[in-house]
Amino acid sequence: MRGTAQSIMGFALNFPDPSQFHAPHTRLDSYESTVQDNALLDMLRKYVAAAASGNTSVFQQLVDLEDTFEASSFSSSYALLVLVLYAPGCRRILVARTAKHSFSYACSRLLRHSRIKEFSGKNFRLQLDFVRGDLEEVNFFQVGMKQTGNRHFQLGVDGLSFIGPDKKQHLFLPGDAYVRSIMGMGQLRDYLFRGYGEDYIRQGVFSRFRSESYICSQRGCWLKLYRGHPQVGELTKTKVIDAVENAVSHIQLTQEPNGKFLYYYDAALDSQRDHEHPKRDLKKNPYYNILRHCGGGLTCLYYERYSKNGRSLPNIRLALDYFIDHAVEYETAGRTAAYIYSERKSKLGGAGIGLYWLADYQILTGDSTYREWADKIAWHMLHQITDTGEFIYYNVYLDKPVGAEENDQYFSFYYPGEAVCGLARYALIASDDVRLLIIERLRKALDFLLNIRPTTRAEHYTTIPSDSWLMMGIMELWDLPEMRDPVYADFVFGDATKMIEQMYKVTDAPYPDYAGAFYYDFGDYPYADGARCEGLLGAYELALKMGKKDIADGIWTAMELAAWAVLHLVNTEDSTYSCRRPEIALGGIRFKYTRQWFRIDTIQHVASFYGKMLPHWRDRYQD
Repeated sequence: MRGTAQSIMGFALNFPDPSQFHAPHTRLDSYESTVQDNALLDMLRKYVAAAASGNTSVFQQLVDLEDTFEASSFSSSYALLVLVLYAPGCRRILVARTAKHSFSYACSRLLRHSRIKEFSGKNFRLQLDFVRGDLEEVNFFQVGMKQTGNRHFQLGVDGLSFIGPDKKQHLFLPGDAYVRSIMGMGQLRDYLFRGYGEDYIRQGVFSRFRSESYICSQRGCWLKLYRGHPQVGELTKTKVIDAVENAVSHIQLTQEPNGKFLYYYDAALDSQRDHEHPKRDLKKNPYYNILRHCGGGLTCLYYERYSKNGRSLPNIRLALDYFIDHAVEYETAGRTAAYIYSERKSKLGGAGIGLYWLADYQILTGDSTYREWADKIAWHMLHQITDTGEFIYYNVYLDKPVGAEENDQYFSFYYPGEAVCGLARYALIASDDVRLLIIERLRKALDFLLNIRPTTRAEHYTTIPSDSWLMMGIMELWDLPEMRDPVYADFVFGDATKMIEQMYKVTDAPYPDYAGAFYYDFGDYPYADGARCEGLLGAYELALKMGKKDIADGIWTAMELAAWAVLHLVNTEDSTYSCRRPEIALGGIRFKYTRQWFRIDTIQHVASFYGKMLPHWRDRYQD
């Protein structure tokens, strides 16, 4: 692989040829809504509104619709035309007609639908799908995402037509994987079993197809869909800013009076039921993760760091108050310490990210209101580092105190990196004696993490490096002259290089929107991952601190492509067309391309990555 190589203490950093990262959106068929296309949309909107209100005279005007369609850029050469109507609170309407029927006839069937009046007065959205090629018969139970050749089925790109034993035709459009929040074939089969019955599906005759798909925008134009999501186009600063602004707006809209964030939301079902805890009673036993709560606060903090507008400071303080309410004080080594107790546990990671947040808040704002709590939590964490350099991962687990001798049973791969982040940032505001202790203890901890853990915990290391918190922690430590060890930099740049090697490039991505996402094995479904993006950004900022411009440039090129990939997870006004409550979904940042659910930490990682990326943008672009 061609690329540039730099060396830190003899470690070779091989960055791929920059041409492999450029302009991923150009691999997708470009589309720009024309004046005639917009005229067609305007006419369709008027007709739908009229039919929904009960105005039957609209049916006498459909001949005009045919002429407008013929003048548009949409080709009338199609095997199947599908129209789908969405509106919040309404079950969608779908009609399909073959090429033997005119466009206006297909629209008339939509307007005459028995449920059209449910859409009266609603902010509806219209989708058009044109199936150009022939339908190919397939065995529904033999095709799949991991199959190859003719048996490969790509959810979001391939659709299904199936005829049941009653001879009725049914459609699962390519974009329905996104609309219905389905990512795997097992989930698709379960979805169809629930909707039609397993016996009905097993007797069905299935065909595969692909379609050109368009959704109407709120701005009065058509947008082309890919995998059910409006094509994101090129990466621009404006889109990144919008993603962060909408994420913060979502947090402000949904934050509870006690400071808690909306922990989990499934936009397809308008539900807060967590997919990891499907049987949990949301009222009797609501689940909340204090570690991820801190991540929500960090999102707002990084937003403030770049925007400097004070917009989310009240939300940060409210969330900090909630966090501090979970502090438990105790005495150790002659001082008062405090750990964070929530969900019957006290996690090192919760204290670590919380300390990172507390220290960064004071550094950014100058407000020392929470300083005493930062001091107590830092003192606690310093005494969670054992003589071997290993952190104690939980000091309380299900209400039971955990000692060093039991630590192996409660191992967490990520908590130590989060603790390093917290102590590194806190060191900048710590008293001199505590700062010296932090340096001493973290040297021992980093020796364990970089030299011992890879052997003793080898099974936890994956093809794609995943300890972004540790990468960021070492970047933060570089502000302390005593901690500028080139060995630490080797680790950060080495993991960044491995991440980039395991990233789909524009030139090799199996599907256009895979570019910029990570994979364990080539061909995997894309892992567009905000957390790993934060790790890359940590490596980039470390290179800047070290004056390694060539390394920074190589990382930025890859990071830019990764930033494009995670745009596919961002809920915009245009991408929430099928959501039951788009006002809640807007600003959410999803787990996966065709998954509709998101959590406060999925918002955190992408929005924080963007928020930290933005201050560097002006050095690169004019947009």
